[in-house]
Amino acid sequence: MKVVSTAANISMMLGVVAASTDHASRVLVLGGGAVPVGTKKYTTGIRPTIDGDNFCAGSLIAPTKVLTTAACLGISKPANWVSVGTHYINGTQDGEQIRVVAAQNHTDYNDINGSYDVAVLTLEKPSKFTPVKLPAADDSDTVSGMWSKVVGWGYTSFPNGTKSYELQGVSLEVWSNTDCAQIYPLDDTMVCAGGVVGKDSCGGDGGGPLIKERGPGDEDDIVIGLVSWGSDCGVGYPAVYSRVSKAMTWINSVLKG
Repeated sequence: MKVVSTAANISMMLGVVAASTDHASRVLVLGGGAVPVGTKKYTTGIRPTIDGDNFCAGSLIAPTKVLTTAACLGISKPANWVSVGTHYINGTQDGEQIRVVAAQNHTDYNDINGSYDVAVLTLEKPSKFTPVKLPAADDSDTVSGMWSKVVGWGYTSFPNGTKSYELQGVSLEVWSNTDCAQIYPLDDTMVCAGGVVGKDSCGGDGGGPLIKERGPGDEDDIVIGLVSWGSDCGVGYPAVYSRVSKAMTWINSVLKG
């Protein structure tokens, strides 16, 4: 993916809504708080070296597979390692670091408009942590007006913040595509969430999960979206996420392959 040209394309399409849309490196958690220690352990950090900084995030969807965005594979830093199961950004206190041996973009990924912004990383060995559940392909797990949660280690203030040491989460309302299309040019491979001033995903580790929570624990969490792109952070506009249900045919083919 050509990050600069894509970001410029999206920015031009948004006009006055976004002067600095970043199509490749979105997710901070603004207006949220640290998730309880020991939860959301399917959330992964993606990094160039075993002890490097996370530049993107993802979700463990099988013992050797991590779901993220294709945009994360198109930036200058290589996705060589993942940190799985950690509450802390450095990943050395309670998680595991596993080498990435293969990466695949969705076959229909469009780096101009962001359609099918989905990728799967294959790990060198199985993770010991429990994967997050995937959504139904019929899109029944993603309903406008429902509440979802985005998690990540990104910046907790904008534009001059620092990355969070602990895994953060913030609850966001899911928009209908009809409503969100009044703000952004999008298609049915995308879903919008947020829109409250000061509560948002933003720059730091795109590819992270937008979750549908179905109980007090994590066992029934479903990843319905992946942090993809949007306007300036926390200004009252929703962010755009890759709609995972629309990629399920391809994801299942990768899992079976």
